Parts: sequence; structure tokens; C-alpha cells
Amino acid sequence: MAEPENGKKRAPQPRISPLEEGGLVERVMRSLELTKGVEIARRYLAMNGFDSALTMLGLLLGGLITIDPLNPTPGFNAILLAAVGSIIAMAVSGFSGSYLAESAQREREVEEIGRAMLTDMTNSMYAKASRTTAVVVAIVDGGSSAVAALIIMFPLWFVPFGLLTYNIAFYMAMGICMFMLFLLGLFLGHISRKSMWKYAARTLFAGIVTAALLYTIALLSGGG
Repeated sequence: MAEPENGKKRAPQPRISPLEEGGLVERVMRSLELTKGVEIARRYLAMNGFDSALTMLGLLLGGLITIDPLNPTPGFNAILLAAVGSIIAMAVSGFSGSYLAESAQREREVEEIGRAMLTDMTNSMYAKASRTTAVVVAIVDGGSSAVAALIIMFPLWFVPFGLLTYNIAFYMAMGICMFMLFLLGLFLGHISRKSMWKYAARTLFAGIVTAALLYTIALLSGGG
């Protein structure tokens, strides 16, 4: 092997971890692949989008049933405030709860692997990937529910500007909600590699049942 011209040997270059190579997105994706975080994030996305859609559907139906047609402003403003509060609560709860739960589970997993290998895994590549996965999963958990709710409630923001009546806004929002449930069903069918249409029918049916139960309760209680 040829020696360097100055006669000095070059110092060995430090080995770069695969998790430190490339851009941010590439590093995150490698972390998720290492810890199988993609499947977990995908489940959270579908589950929280579904929960958020049904929550907003209940809120919309409750508003449509209880708002006084002769003086809709106070009731409509209350529904808007409740929607904003629900969105913030779902986002904060989803992120913090998921992060704490996922971090605890990942730390335990790293500790068990280290115990089995008789070594400290605290600063290992897997431990770093696990910490990244916990953050990503938490963002997906909190973000999916909040984004789904914001999309569903979007028509209601046109009412204060006089661009839509509150009745039309409610019906449009419920239509968006049902369409989102349908899309979530297709997504679940896709990841399960089974009939997408069957899953879409099931999620849509869940929305219809929710609406029917709420309307029945309203009639029995005199609220409708």
C-alpha cells in the first residue's frame, strides 16, 4: 500500500451511524424501519382519524338538533367553541399520551435487549432510533385527530362571515365527515390487503349508527 507523500499515516475516519447519514426525512425513515415504527404510526393514523371523525359527527348532530332556528347565534358559537376545545384537547392528549406510553415501552424494550446481550444499550443505534420513533408516533397520534377534526369543521368557519347559513354548514361538515370515514375504510382495507370496499362500508356504517343513536336519544329526551 502506498504511503502518503508526507510519510505520515492518516488517522482512521470515525464511522458514521446509518441514522446520521442523509437528510432529516431519510434518517427518520431509517429509524422507523429499524423499530417497525411505520406500522405503529399507520395504526395511530387510522385509529385517531376514525375517533376524531365520530367525535365531530356527534358534536355536529348535537348542534344541529339543539340550536334554536329563531336565534341560532348563541348555540352556534357554543358549538364552535366546543369544536375548538375538542381539537386542542385531542391534539395535546394524543401527543402527550402517545409519547409517554411509547417512550416507556421503548425504554423497557432497550433495557431488556441490553440485559439479554449483557451490555449497555442506552446510546446504541437502536435506542436512538427508538427515541425518534416515539416522537414521530406521538406527532402522528396527536396530529391525525386534530387535522381530521379541522377538515370536518372547516365549513363552520364560513358562517360568521355570512358565506354560509349554519344549517348548510352543518350538513356540509357532516358530509365531509362521512366521506372521511369512507376514505379511512379504504385505507384500512388497503393496509389489511383485504376488500377495501368492505372496510369502507364498515366505517361508513359506524358513522350512520352513531348518527342514528344520537338522533334517537334526542327524540326520546325531547331534544329533537
